[in-house]
Amino acid sequence: MRLVWIAALAFALTGCVTPGKYQWGGYEQGLYAAYKDPTKVEDLRIRLEALIAEMERGGQKVAPGLYAELGTLYLQAGSADKAIPLYAKERDAWPESRGLMTAMIQNLERRQQSKQENAK
Repeated sequence: MRLVWIAALAFALTGCVTPGKYQWGGYEQGLYAAYKDPTKVEDLRIRLEALIAEMERGGQKVAPGLYAELGTLYLQAGSADKAIPLYAKERDAWPESRGLMTAMIQNLERRQQSKQENAK
């Protein structure tokens, strides 16, 4: 009888070890490293680009927030033109982010338009 209980417990515990729903590709560790050492932000950007490209090629859904995180890295580097399409992908992939991503896109587009008008 004792063996049956041990087997049942082992079986129950193996159910707890299921893979996550999304691939994060070391995102948390990369983000932590970038916060701790700003010279590693470029490494994080490269890793996110590779992870997203791999997931898109494989037809997998990109984990929530990864498009937005990559867009924000581009925005911080001064490339709003690269951030906007990534924010749009985040908005389209995750309806929960629609309000925030739409506001971000509109703000960036207004800033770009204002810069163009001031340059004339």
